[in-house]
Amino acid sequence: MKLFKQRAGLSEEQIRDRQGKTVFSVLFIVMAVYYGYRMFALTPWYDELYTYYYFISQGPAYAAIHWPLPNNHVGYSVIAACFDYLGNSYIGLRGVSYLCGLANLCLLYKIAEYYRKGFFPLAAVFLYLSMNLVNQFAVQGRGYTLGITCYLTAWLCMIYICRAGQTPKRYYVIYVLALVLGLYAVSSNVYWVVPLCLSGGVYLLIKGIWEGKKSESIKKLLKLIAASMVAALGTVFLYATIWLAIGSNLLVKDVASIYYGMGHVKMILSAPFAAIGRGMEYMLDTPYIQSEERAGFTGRLLEWMDNLFGYYYPSLSMAVAFLWGAGLLFLAYKIRRCLKHKEDKNLLLYLCLFLGSALVPVCLLVQCKRPYYRVFTYGGVLLAILLALLIQRLLDWADTRAGKEGAGIEREGKERAGKGIVTLALVLIVCFSVKCLFFSGYNGQYGDREHEIEQAILQADASKWENACVTDCNQQYLLYFLYGIRCENQQIEGADVVLLDKRMQDPEFDEMVWEFYHYYDTIPWEYIERNMTKTYENEDYVLYEKQR
Repeated sequence: MKLFKQRAGLSEEQIRDRQGKTVFSVLFIVMAVYYGYRMFALTPWYDELYTYYYFISQGPAYAAIHWPLPNNHVGYSVIAACFDYLGNSYIGLRGVSYLCGLANLCLLYKIAEYYRKGFFPLAAVFLYLSMNLVNQFAVQGRGYTLGITCYLTAWLCMIYICRAGQTPKRYYVIYVLALVLGLYAVSSNVYWVVPLCLSGGVYLLIKGIWEGKKSESIKKLLKLIAASMVAALGTVFLYATIWLAIGSNLLVKDVASIYYGMGHVKMILSAPFAAIGRGMEYMLDTPYIQSEERAGFTGRLLEWMDNLFGYYYPSLSMAVAFLWGAGLLFLAYKIRRCLKHKEDKNLLLYLCLFLGSALVPVCLLVQCKRPYYRVFTYGGVLLAILLALLIQRLLDWADTRAGKEGAGIEREGKERAGKGIVTLALVLIVCFSVKCLFFSGYNGQYGDREHEIEQAILQADASKWENACVTDCNQQYLLYFLYGIRCENQQIEGADVVLLDKRMQDPEFDEMVWEFYHYYDTIPWEYIERNMTKTYENEDYVLYEKQR
């Protein structure tokens, strides 16, 4: 083996780099197949179906200017609507997430590899993809995976911007586009946009102080601030188009408005700022995440964080919380050491990890908000790199200690011992990732009821229905997603097929279920008994077909 290395003319670092890339290539192919399977095998759940029915299927132009609910991921819907022209609803809904899920593995590996080759980038990628929250949203028809792609792209561009030497303009352009698309896809991505921008700014400011006022770093800092401002203005412009559309629609339909009854185009041309102001007011009045009472919020936030750690790695929330806390202390120590000795080699990495992890709890404490856990899917990136960093530091310490204790041993033997430790650590991480992905509860259906509806619809050939009927909105959205049948009919009489939730059959059931179009009292039971036959039943639904 040693002779082979000499003939190849490769250094130890180059050998590790090639080995690492080979392992990553195999992993990439495996994940491409795995994500592809999940894209088509898992039934879409409500949020996906709603997004597809009302936005993606309506085309990119429609999706770009409509925002009736706070959880509509506008930017994702616009891009997905372009994919929908390919003619397959699964690709239209999830194709963007599928490609972004694979791109994220490459971007994460690239970022980690920039700081250290070999074990470190592989460990970061394996730890990232084995997280439950990351896996669940990897191919879902929502904007979270796209947001992570924007995050990693902006981070990688910042690395190139902050390193020594002249920075090509394209990195600033891509940086701006990544920030704009990230906020346009999911507005809550502001939780990673602000820490990332601050990290780059603080890093360049520190380097500028070290180098002097007229240093290259100060010039880059000013360019980075300008790029961030352009990104902010670009985001405001995109949302202003939404506010304009919403505001004009509300004003022309408001009897008390002076614009009542006016055409949309005329209203926008005559009073665009009034429309923007009304649209902005509407959006702010219907926030995605409501503020909470300040009393006792700290305790609720700590409980929320514990649950979030459990969403990353189920049943390991306490261990993850401990490692996260230890990691923040480690990062603070490394940042202090870098400042003391004026070392900038890994300073940007430490700042991105520290500010990205520490600022969010502070912001939530100030805001008194506990967002949905899925908003912080991107946190898997920070946690994976942080864990890989801690493991790498532990391996370095073990290798150094082994070297000191075995000073009399031949150098080649010590190298083999060090490689053995690293290999064992990587094997353990791989086994952990495989267990999470394939032997845990990671591959269950997103929504059991949506899946049962799909199974029931498949029992009757919907393509042959002459008169479709829907009794809840999930059926309505799935019928369109699976067969392209946009059904608004809720009339049971005369329908070819009727699918009833079993709760609808209970005369005592009177709970409000917002998905339902029917309850027991609104269902014509005599008509069903006389004209229809029960042909299929599962745990939650009963299928009736019209007698021939």
